[in-house]
Amino acid sequence: MPDPVIDPDLPGIWIIPGEAFTYEIDDEGNYHVAAPPQPLTVGKDGQGMVWGTVRLERIGGTEAAPIGAWRAVDTGDEGLFQADGNVLQRGSDGTRTTGIWVLDAAASTLWTREYRGQLETDGARVQFHLAADGSVTYGYTVDAGAWILLDATSWEKLVEYHRAPGPEGAAR
Repeated sequence: MPDPVIDPDLPGIWIIPGEAFTYEIDDEGNYHVAAPPQPLTVGKDGQGMVWGTVRLERIGGTEAAPIGAWRAVDTGDEGLFQADGNVLQRGSDGTRTTGIWVLDAAASTLWTREYRGQLETDGARVQFHLAADGSVTYGYTVDAGAWILLDATSWEKLVEYHRAPGPEGAAR
Protein backbone atom coordinates (compact mmCIF):
# COMPACT_ATOMS: atom_id res chain seq x y z
CA MET A 1 0.00 0.00 0.00
CA PRO A 2 1.51 3.38 -0.99
CA ASP A 3 2.13 6.07 1.61
CA PRO A 4 -0.73 8.57 1.95
CA VAL A 5 -0.38 11.89 0.17
CA ILE A 6 -0.23 14.84 2.54
CA ASP A 7 -0.35 18.52 1.58
CA PRO A 8 3.15 19.88 2.40
CA ASP A 9 1.54 22.97 4.02
CA LEU A 10 -0.24 20.89 6.71
CA PRO A 11 2.58 19.49 8.89
CA GLY A 12 2.99 21.44 12.11
CA ILE A 13 0.99 22.32 15.19
CA TRP A 14 -2.40 23.99 14.81
CA ILE A 15 -4.78 25.66 17.26
CA ILE A 16 -8.38 26.81 17.16
CA PRO A 17 -8.46 30.28 18.72
CA GLY A 18 -10.09 30.17 22.13
CA GLU A 19 -9.64 26.39 22.46
CA ALA A 20 -7.00 24.84 24.73
CA PHE A 21 -6.18 21.82 22.54
CA THR A 22 -3.43 21.60 19.95
CA TYR A 23 -3.67 19.58 16.75
CA GLU A 24 -0.47 18.24 15.24
CA ILE A 25 0.12 16.79 11.81
CA ASP A 26 3.49 15.27 11.02
CA ASP A 27 5.17 14.82 7.65
CA GLU A 28 3.61 11.36 7.19
CA GLY A 29 0.08 12.67 7.83
CA ASN A 30 -0.26 11.28 11.36
CA TYR A 31 -2.82 13.33 13.27
CA HIS A 32 -2.37 13.96 17.01
CA VAL A 33 -4.39 15.89 19.60
CA ALA A 34 -3.04 17.25 22.90
CA ALA A 35 -4.66 18.96 25.86
CA PRO A 36 -2.66 21.42 27.97
CA PRO A 37 -0.65 19.98 30.88
CA GLN A 38 -2.86 19.15 33.86
CA PRO A 39 -1.92 19.26 37.56
CA LEU A 40 -0.84 15.88 38.93
CA THR A 41 -1.02 14.84 42.57
CA VAL A 42 0.17 11.39 43.59
CA GLY A 43 -0.99 9.74 46.82
CA LYS A 44 1.67 9.00 49.44
CA ASP A 45 1.30 5.25 48.89
CA GLY A 46 1.64 5.62 45.08
CA GLN A 47 -1.61 3.69 44.56
CA GLY A 48 -3.73 6.67 43.54
CA MET A 49 -3.30 9.93 41.69
CA VAL A 50 -5.40 12.87 40.61
CA TRP A 51 -4.67 14.22 37.13
CA GLY A 52 -6.60 17.42 36.52
CA THR A 53 -10.07 16.43 37.70
CA VAL A 54 -9.65 12.68 37.04
CA ARG A 55 -9.11 10.35 40.00
CA LEU A 56 -7.06 7.29 39.05
CA GLU A 57 -6.27 4.08 40.92
CA ARG A 58 -3.25 1.92 40.20
CA ILE A 59 -4.10 -1.44 38.63
CA GLY A 60 -0.56 -2.49 37.76
CA GLY A 61 3.10 -1.70 38.26
CA THR A 62 5.19 -0.58 41.18
CA GLU A 63 7.33 2.16 39.62
CA ALA A 64 7.01 5.82 40.54
CA ALA A 65 3.80 7.40 39.24
CA PRO A 66 2.69 8.00 36.58
CA ILE A 67 4.54 4.92 35.28
CA GLY A 68 2.23 1.92 35.53
CA ALA A 69 -1.33 0.91 34.72
CA TRP A 70 -4.17 3.13 35.96
CA ARG A 71 -7.97 3.13 35.91
CA ALA A 72 -10.18 6.23 36.17
CA VAL A 73 -12.41 5.80 39.20
CA ASP A 74 -15.45 7.52 37.66
CA THR A 75 -15.30 6.23 34.06
CA GLY A 76 -13.35 2.98 34.07
CA ASP A 77 -11.03 4.27 31.32
CA GLU A 78 -7.55 2.76 31.60
CA GLY A 79 -4.07 4.00 30.78
CA LEU A 80 -0.68 2.35 30.72
CA PHE A 81 2.09 4.92 31.18
CA GLN A 82 5.36 3.36 30.07
CA ALA A 83 8.85 4.38 31.23
CA ASP A 84 9.84 5.24 27.63
CA GLY A 85 7.22 8.05 27.49
CA ASN A 86 4.59 6.11 25.56
CA VAL A 87 1.03 5.78 26.80
CA LEU A 88 -1.60 3.24 25.77
CA GLN A 89 -5.21 4.09 26.59
CA ARG A 90 -8.36 1.98 26.55
CA GLY A 91 -11.72 3.62 27.03
CA SER A 92 -14.46 1.86 28.96
CA ASP A 93 -16.25 1.64 25.57
CA GLY A 94 -13.36 -0.41 24.12
CA THR A 95 -11.73 2.36 22.07
CA ARG A 96 -7.95 2.32 22.09
CA THR A 97 -5.48 5.13 21.52
CA THR A 98 -1.74 5.53 21.75
CA GLY A 99 0.30 8.56 22.56
CA ILE A 100 3.15 10.08 24.48
CA TRP A 101 3.38 11.63 27.93
CA VAL A 102 5.67 14.12 29.68
CA LEU A 103 5.84 14.69 33.43
CA ASP A 104 7.04 18.09 34.61
CA ALA A 105 7.96 17.16 38.18
CA ALA A 106 8.90 20.74 39.11
CA ALA A 107 5.47 22.04 38.09
CA SER A 108 3.62 18.85 39.14
CA THR A 109 1.92 18.59 35.74
CA LEU A 110 1.37 15.78 33.26
CA TRP A 111 0.91 16.34 29.51
CA THR A 112 -0.24 13.79 26.93
CA ARG A 113 -0.61 13.80 23.16
CA GLU A 114 -2.85 11.16 21.57
CA TYR A 115 -2.61 9.65 18.11
CA ARG A 116 -6.04 10.06 16.47
CA GLY A 117 -5.49 8.83 12.93
CA GLN A 118 -4.06 9.48 9.50
CA LEU A 119 -4.76 12.27 7.00
CA GLU A 120 -4.71 12.13 3.22
CA THR A 121 -5.17 15.09 0.90
CA ASP A 122 -5.79 15.60 -2.80
CA GLY A 123 -5.44 19.39 -2.91
CA ALA A 124 -9.18 20.07 -2.43
CA ARG A 125 -10.27 17.47 0.14
CA VAL A 126 -8.75 16.06 3.30
CA GLN A 127 -9.75 12.62 4.50
CA PHE A 128 -9.33 11.79 8.18
CA HIS A 129 -8.88 8.05 8.76
CA LEU A 130 -9.69 8.11 12.48
CA ALA A 131 -8.52 5.21 14.62
CA ALA A 132 -11.72 5.17 16.68
CA ASP A 133 -14.40 6.57 14.34
CA GLY A 134 -13.73 5.45 10.76
CA SER A 135 -13.16 7.96 7.95
CA VAL A 136 -14.58 11.38 7.28
CA THR A 137 -13.87 13.77 4.40
CA TYR A 138 -13.89 17.57 4.32
CA GLY A 139 -13.00 20.20 1.79
CA TYR A 140 -10.07 22.33 2.89
CA THR A 141 -7.81 25.24 2.17
CA VAL A 142 -4.48 26.02 3.79
CA ASP A 143 -2.73 29.34 3.27
CA ALA A 144 -0.92 32.04 5.24
CA GLY A 145 -1.03 30.17 8.53
CA ALA A 146 -4.73 29.25 8.35
CA TRP A 147 -6.20 25.80 7.71
CA ILE A 148 -9.94 25.87 7.02
CA LEU A 149 -12.14 22.76 6.97
CA LEU A 150 -15.16 23.00 4.68
CA ASP A 151 -18.27 20.87 4.32
CA ALA A 152 -17.40 18.48 1.48
CA THR A 153 -20.78 19.01 -0.20
CA SER A 154 -21.82 22.62 0.42
CA TRP A 155 -18.28 23.99 0.86
CA GLU A 156 -19.46 25.98 3.88
CA LYS A 157 -16.73 26.87 6.37
CA LEU A 158 -16.82 24.54 9.40
CA VAL A 159 -13.73 25.42 11.43
CA GLU A 160 -10.56 27.46 11.08
CA TYR A 161 -7.24 26.39 12.57
CA HIS A 162 -4.28 28.74 12.96
CA ARG A 163 -0.61 27.81 13.12
CA ALA A 164 0.58 27.69 16.71
CA PRO A 165 2.85 30.63 17.48
CA GLY A 166 6.56 29.96 17.73
CA PRO A 167 8.80 27.30 16.21
CA GLU A 168 6.58 24.38 17.32
CA GLY A 169 3.86 25.49 14.88
CA ALA A 170 6.23 25.86 11.96
CA ALA A 171 5.88 23.49 9.05
CA ARG A 172 8.49 20.78 9.11
